[in-house]
Amino acid sequence: MKPVSLTGPVTFSLIIAVILQLIPVSGDWILWRPNFLMLVMIAWVLYQPSRFGIGFAALVGLLADTLFRTALGHYVLVFALCGAVAYLLSRWLTYFSYFHRAVLIFLLVIFSELLQALLFSIWDVPMGLQHVPVLGFVSAIVWLLVDKSIASLNFMYRS
Repeated sequence: MKPVSLTGPVTFSLIIAVILQLIPVSGDWILWRPNFLMLVMIAWVLYQPSRFGIGFAALVGLLADTLFRTALGHYVLVFALCGAVAYLLSRWLTYFSYFHRAVLIFLLVIFSELLQALLFSIWDVPMGLQHVPVLGFVSAIVWLLVDKSIASLNFMYRS
């Protein structure tokens, strides 16, 4: 049996995530915008852990570094650690409901924001954390759409 190439669906989903990430948002709402790249990366790691692991997460983090114009390695570290958690939990999460996956995303977003605050504090850049719970909640809601979309793409190209 010939292995199925997922290059098209992964590229398509990452392009959609980049477009959603780059859509301009007003000043008050920008803190609540979920990191679409991270959500798509986590979804692919969860659905295809044998193909997309920590290296894929680091590559998407490198893409995020170039998009967000941060120091090279900032999002690589954040995405690699979040991807590692998703990779380690991927076997169990296939049996979890959408609610439990959304709770995991909520916790991963809070973890990533705290890790980013730590990295910014190393460079003496102040970062407020009052938006983190709302960002986690919004990301968990958006995750339900991302999860359904990636699941349907994964199912379409696997069968």
